[in-house]
Amino acid sequence: MKKVQKQNAGPRESGSAKPNAIVMAGLELFIRYGYRKTSIDDIAEAAQVAKRTVYLHFENKAAVFLAILEYLGDLVRQRCVAVERMRGTTVYRLTGLLDAYFGMGFELFSKSAHMPELEETFSKLAQSTIGDLNTEYQERLSIFLRSLEKTGEIGGPPKGLSVEQLVHILIRAAEGVKRDPKLQGDPKAFQRRLRELAILAIAAMRK
Repeated sequence: MKKVQKQNAGPRESGSAKPNAIVMAGLELFIRYGYRKTSIDDIAEAAQVAKRTVYLHFENKAAVFLAILEYLGDLVRQRCVAVERMRGTTVYRLTGLLDAYFGMGFELFSKSAHMPELEETFSKLAQSTIGDLNTEYQERLSIFLRSLEKTGEIGGPPKGLSVEQLVHILIRAAEGVKRDPKLQGDPKAFQRRLRELAILAIAAMRK
């Protein structure tokens, strides 16, 4: 973290535990109480730091929220890299990549009654950042499928579709799974649905 750049603060670069504690406290409070009902005082108390310490690292509550997004983005990248290094079937690895992105959001927010408000806040404060993360993830999935095609583990996409179009469809489907009210609070059922999507995608590119 670069302390002089308050709005870019986040856990991944900090040499201090205090900014990390602030971000983690903010994440927990936003999930539990929503963005609007959470104050800087609440975050400071939960992080066990003085209010002025929060302002030393973050300009305002919005900056804490953006730092949380940066933190979650880094977690997604780490999870994706770990999956890409794993061995296993194509379905197993693709399921892992889907879970790396959509599973984390499901784990964190599926039980929160404030998810609509948090999504609205993400859209207002960080629409371009989220767009960049989505694009990065789509490119990662495309590279993964192309690597499987190159090694002969799968064939190409169905006639009339590109790899990118197939990935787009896969992501929209996974997004729908994440939002399915019947799956909320049931991680095992969520995992099964992601695996089903991976099976369909791999079957569509079968040699």
